[in-house]
Amino acid sequence: MAARLAIAIVFAFLAWPISITSGQHEHDHEETREIESVDEHAAHDDHADHSDELTVELSEAAEELAGIEISEVARGHIDKTIELPGEIGFNEDRLAHIAPRFAGIALQANYRVGDFVEEGEVVAQIESNESMNSYSIKAPISGWVIDRHITPGEFVSEENSIYIIADLSTVWINLAVYSKDADRIRKGQAARIEAVGSDEVTTGVIEYVTPIIDLRTRSAVARITLSNPDNTWRPGTFVQALITTETDNESLLVRKDAVQFLEEKTVIFVPEGPNIFKPVEVLTGESDTDYIQIVNGLEEGAKYVASGAFELKARIITSNLDAHAGHGH
Repeated sequence: MAARLAIAIVFAFLAWPISITSGQHEHDHEETREIESVDEHAAHDDHADHSDELTVELSEAAEELAGIEISEVARGHIDKTIELPGEIGFNEDRLAHIAPRFAGIALQANYRVGDFVEEGEVVAQIESNESMNSYSIKAPISGWVIDRHITPGEFVSEENSIYIIADLSTVWINLAVYSKDADRIRKGQAARIEAVGSDEVTTGVIEYVTPIIDLRTRSAVARITLSNPDNTWRPGTFVQALITTETDNESLLVRKDAVQFLEEKTVIFVPEGPNIFKPVEVLTGESDTDYIQIVNGLEEGAKYVASGAFELKARIITSNLDAHAGHGH
């Protein structure tokens, strides 16, 4: 009996330290989990604060280096560019159809298609059927022979042209104006003209727009008379004309470079204080090469960063990347 009691005491003694160690181990784990939980919440709270903080503060030197320029939101018109197809044609006011005065037999045909004729030069000699006498036909203008219907020995009639001469020192550019653009194209508008398939570019002014829509082409014609002293612009060449027009209604405008895309939002930076800038979310509309409409987000007269906005955006992105790297997750 005494031996059994002694053995029980020994086992109880051996078991006691194990129980204490195990309990302390669990307690240490709980403290560790509490500490990790606190650190994790603190890290997430710090991350949330960082994501909410989007203002940028610059020194005067950094602001100058970034090229920061401040402007005010103002009302104005957006310039819209309309592209019209067209073709170079003869200036029909400088196109001469030459016909005989009297029907007869062609004795001479002095020029071929492609020849240049000076005004007053004899282009043909005709023997009249009425008088049987010959007479000369002279060029009424200087220009290029673009068509010929005469051969020595053949009969020619006063009802048909024997030569067509074109003065190519000026040409017409005939632009097709379809219904969707008809209300915006007017006399006096400037156009930038590009030859299709070449690098030739020039400018001109619309001097005439037909008042009707052609039933066959479903378009009107806008005409530009173009100086062509070197025969650079050849009739038959296809062109594209870019014409800039204003939108009908005024709207709030900012410089196009001011608009940035940040954290899936369209923003514009505004000054919050000396050397401090904050992005403001905006809704934009139509734009041209320089300006863009502000539909919502800024009021007329509000100050904004017109130049240097991209550098401000880059600083925010860089700051966020550094913050993520510091958190290590």
